[in-house]
Amino acid sequence: MKQVILLLILGIIAPKLQAQVSNEDILGTSAEGVSEETFENWLQIQSNPIDINRVDYESLSELGILSTIQLKAFFDYRKSFGPFVSIYELQSIPELSLEVLKKLAPLITCSQEINSIGRDLRLAKSWLLLRISQTLEEKKGFSPPTKTSIVRYADSPVKSLLRYKYANPKNLSIGFTIEKDEGENNWTDFTSFHVQIQNKGILRNLIVGDYQLQMGQGLATGGGFSLGKSAETILFTRKPTLGGRPYTSTLESGFFRGVLTNFQWRKWQGLGFISRVSRDANQLEPDSLGVVNVSSLQTSGFHRTTSEIADKNALLETNLGGGFSYQSEFSRVGMMLHYTYFDKSLLKANKTYNQYEFAGFQNILLSFYYNYTLSFAQVFGEITRSSSGGYGAILGAIGSLNRRWDMSLLFRKFTPDFHSFYGNAFSENTRNINETGIYWGIKFMPSRRWQWTAYVDYFYFPWYKYLVDKPRTQGFETLLKLSYQPSKLSRISGQLRLEHKEENFSWKESYIENNKTKTRTITEVTPRYRWTFNSYYSNKLTSNISIQSRISGSAFKFQKQNATYGWAVSQDAKWNKGAWSFAMRIAYFSTQDYDNRQYTYEQDVQYAFSFPAYYGRGWRYYSVLSYDINKNLTFWLRWSRTDYINQETVGSGLDEIPVPHRSDVKAQIRWVF
Repeated sequence: MKQVILLLILGIIAPKLQAQVSNEDILGTSAEGVSEETFENWLQIQSNPIDINRVDYESLSELGILSTIQLKAFFDYRKSFGPFVSIYELQSIPELSLEVLKKLAPLITCSQEINSIGRDLRLAKSWLLLRISQTLEEKKGFSPPTKTSIVRYADSPVKSLLRYKYANPKNLSIGFTIEKDEGENNWTDFTSFHVQIQNKGILRNLIVGDYQLQMGQGLATGGGFSLGKSAETILFTRKPTLGGRPYTSTLESGFFRGVLTNFQWRKWQGLGFISRVSRDANQLEPDSLGVVNVSSLQTSGFHRTTSEIADKNALLETNLGGGFSYQSEFSRVGMMLHYTYFDKSLLKANKTYNQYEFAGFQNILLSFYYNYTLSFAQVFGEITRSSSGGYGAILGAIGSLNRRWDMSLLFRKFTPDFHSFYGNAFSENTRNINETGIYWGIKFMPSRRWQWTAYVDYFYFPWYKYLVDKPRTQGFETLLKLSYQPSKLSRISGQLRLEHKEENFSWKESYIENNKTKTRTITEVTPRYRWTFNSYYSNKLTSNISIQSRISGSAFKFQKQNATYGWAVSQDAKWNKGAWSFAMRIAYFSTQDYDNRQYTYEQDVQYAFSFPAYYGRGWRYYSVLSYDINKNLTFWLRWSRTDYINQETVGSGLDEIPVPHRSDVKAQIRWVF
C-alpha cells in the first residue's frame, strides 16, 4: 500500500527536490578559505552518494546538513515505516524542511528507488574523467636557463588528470587516479587505486589499495570531511566515526596504502589495517656513520626540479593497527591502537619551538572514543595518548534546545609532546599539538526566512610556536553571520569575524655606538588583530538565469602598527538551458598586503577546486562552459585571468611570470557508462 500511494504522488512532489547543492553552499561557510584537502574530502562525498536505506547515523551526520533532531527523526521514521521507496519519501518527515531536502537530495540515493526521476551521475555504474589545464603565460621555471639561474622545471607546463570509478551503491567500488602536475616529466607521477567490498555477511568493509580512516574525533586518524570552525557553527563541531573509506584524491599525502578490513557481529565491530607507502621527505646529509636521516615530510606532491625529485619517495612508512567498538542504535564506544614506523629517523631542526616535536623512527597511539545521542543532543569525546607520553583530548556536546535554537560546546587539549601524523581533530592550529581551547557555537532560526549563527573560540598555546618566540600565548576568535531568504529564489547574508592572537612583530630601532648611528631589528611578541567582513546576495531571475553578488573586506593590525586594509567586490552570472550551461565572474580587489587577502569561492569544472586568495590590486575574470554532448558524455571548458595594477610581475621564484597578468585554461570530459 505504501508503494502504491508513493507512485501516485511522486510525479507531483518530485520536481520540488530537483535541486543541486552547490559547493559554495557548504564550502562557502568556511571562515578563512578552504584547503585542497578539505575540498577533496567533500568531493569524495559528492562522488559517493549514500544509500538512505543503508546509511548509519555517523555517515549521514558527516554531510553537515541535518541537526540532531532531524537525524533522530530520520532514523525513527525508517525504523517505524521500513525501507524508503524513494528519496522523495523524505518529505513525509515533518522535521525535514524543503530547503534541507534540496541540499540533501544530490548527495543521497535509494536502493529501492521506484521512479527514474532525478537519476543522474549519482546512480551511474561507471565513469571516466579526463582533465588537462595550463597557465598560458610562461613561468620562469619553463624558460631557458641563464648563467645566474640554471634551475628549471623538468617538463611541460601541462597538468593532467585521469580518473575512473565503478560503483555499486550496495557493496562494490573500484577506481583509479593518474595525475601529473605542471613541470613534472611523467604523466603517471602520482597513481592511486582502490577496490572496496561492503556488506557481505559479517564483513562490513574491505578495502585493498588506498584508503583513509576516520575514527572518533580524529585525534589518531581524521580522514573524513569537516570544515572545523565555519559559519556552520554547530554540525561541524563533531566528527563522525566513519571507519575506512577509499581514497580517490589527487593529494599525494595523508592516506594509507594496503589493506583495511572491518567485521561486524551483532552490535560489535572489529577493525584492522596495514599500510606500507613511500613518502616524500627532505633528506639530510649522511652523519659520521653514514646514516641518512630526514628533517621533514614533504606534502606538496611536486616533483619538478632536481631537489624535489630527490625528495620523492625518500621515506618508507609502515602503519598497522586495529580496534573494536560496541554500537547501539544511538551510541558508540570504542578503542584503537595505531603503530607507525619510518625506515629513516625523523630529526627536526634544532629550534626552541621544535623541542617537543616528534623525533625518531616510531610512534604508537592508543585511543578511546565515545558518542551518545539523546533525543535532543549528542555528547562525544576522544582521549588519545602517544608513545612520547603526550596526549590529546576532545570533549564536546551539540544539541537542539528546540526547533529554533541549536548549540554546541567543545573543549580540547593537545599537549606539546602529543604526536599524531594522521590526526585532524577540531583545533585552531593546523596540527593537533600544543593547544588548549574551548569553543561555543549557537544557531538561531526565528523563522524559515531568517537564521543567525555565531561562535566564540578561546585558545591557549603553552609552548613556543613558529614565529611566536614566547611560551604561554593566547587568543580568541569570534564570528557572527546573519542570513535572510526573502523568497525561495533569493538569499542575502552578511558575516563578521574577529581574530586575535599573539605573534612576533619586528621593527627597526636606531641607536648610537662609538658616536655612530646604527640600526637594529627588534622582535617582540605582541597582540595582533584581523577583522573580516563578507556579504552575499543571490537571486534566480528566471528559470535559466541567476546572479550572485559579493562584497568582502578586512583590516589587519599589530598593536604597535597602524592598520592595513583590503577589500574585493565580485559579480557572477549563471545561465543554463537544455544541454548548455555557462557561468562567469568579474571581480575587482585591492589589498595593502598579503595579511588582507580576500578569500572567494570560484565555480570550476566538475570535481575541481578553486578557492583563491585575492591580494594586491587588480581585476579577476573567469568563465565556465559545459555541454552535454549526449546523455553519457559531458564537456567542460574554463578560462580565467587576473590583471594586476601597479606591478610588473606575478608570482615568485620559478613560478614568476614576467608580465602583470596570469591566464589559465582547463578542459575536461566525462564519460558515463
